[in-house]
Amino acid sequence: MQFRVPPDNTTTPVNNHAQPGEHPNTTRVQVEVGDRVATSLILDADRIIITFDCNTVKVYSALTGALLQTLDGHQGGVWASALYNSNTLVTAATDRTLRVWDLEKGVCTHVFRIHTSTVRAATIVVPININRHNPQLAPKYEPEFPIIIAGSRDSTLSVWRLPVQELNDHLSASETENWLLHRLEGHTQEIREVAAEGNLVVSASYDFTARIWNSHTGELVHTLVGHQEKLYQVVLDTANHQCFTTGLDATIRVWSLNTGSCLHTITGHAWMVGLLRLNDDLLVLASGEGTVKVWDPTTANLLHTFGNHSPGTGPAILAIQHDDKKLVTGAFGLVQTWDIRTGELLDQMRGVDSVWQVAFDRRRRVVAFNLREQSAYGQHAMTYLEILDYGVDEATQETQV
Repeated sequence: MQFRVPPDNTTTPVNNHAQPGEHPNTTRVQVEVGDRVATSLILDADRIIITFDCNTVKVYSALTGALLQTLDGHQGGVWASALYNSNTLVTAATDRTLRVWDLEKGVCTHVFRIHTSTVRAATIVVPININRHNPQLAPKYEPEFPIIIAGSRDSTLSVWRLPVQELNDHLSASETENWLLHRLEGHTQEIREVAAEGNLVVSASYDFTARIWNSHTGELVHTLVGHQEKLYQVVLDTANHQCFTTGLDATIRVWSLNTGSCLHTITGHAWMVGLLRLNDDLLVLASGEGTVKVWDPTTANLLHTFGNHSPGTGPAILAIQHDDKKLVTGAFGLVQTWDIRTGELLDQMRGVDSVWQVAFDRRRRVVAFNLREQSAYGQHAMTYLEILDYGVDEATQETQV
């Protein structure tokens, strides 16, 4: 199947604000961490959860920008986070631990120690009907209960029962052995990313391979061999029984979840493809050459190439998020919001330095970025959050009061 490239898009910005905070509906918050890198960002209803490459986890109000909580406990940089039911937060760090937090109480409830190096990736997997794409089959829910999948620089993955009180009243102790289900061994280098759904887990590693595992049995199902360099990203497309991987070799490979064979290889990028997202039946790729490409994963058509510069001449894309309507991209000096269906540029913000994370929902957009400022002691960089309130919940098109 050929991947077809459409004509270049011509876009006209609808709304420009030259500096952060200049949009009439924005709140700008200085984060008291200096110029640290924001490693993850979660926008959950009226809360923003942000982690950094130091031991800091902070929770802010999405309504006012006020700091609600600082979660202390990690002894090193926090590189991944995941949220369950708006209250149970899981974080993974360079101190080789996973921590589980009760956000309502603002306390750490569990510390999981099994890895011998940085825990680089973590996700929470909730029970889901794995037959939902085929209505002729009876509903079947996997996994049996919520679990945590973590990947480490020690080349192993770990599978844990998520310690949620209402689900685990019979497991009262906090010791690691009560929660650990499996340790998955087979990779020979760092685990960079994991993706999971049901009992299916796919890991992407610096050993040039991805691996498919069964989280219920702990068994290795397939080893995906073909990349010529380190892997950085993996996403699952269970509706089409496939997954996508990408990394330093500047290719995207499409793999069969059933057989482990490579179905397609997407080429055409001159630089590493460092960001890969699949949501609402759209596959979004961002590379170091400064462009973002949107593919239809079912038909293998390239729908849009976003960017107002020639490939390789613009700033590298550092952050992306999308849904069925919008795509938000963050790069050095620039944040842009696009109509993902038409390719129209809707909004852009200039005057920032590195944009580390972006997140949005139907009501708000949140950006974590660094900004260089001049003081009596010279120029220095600070970390900020900018919260843009659209003023309308786009799901209902009703103005919020």
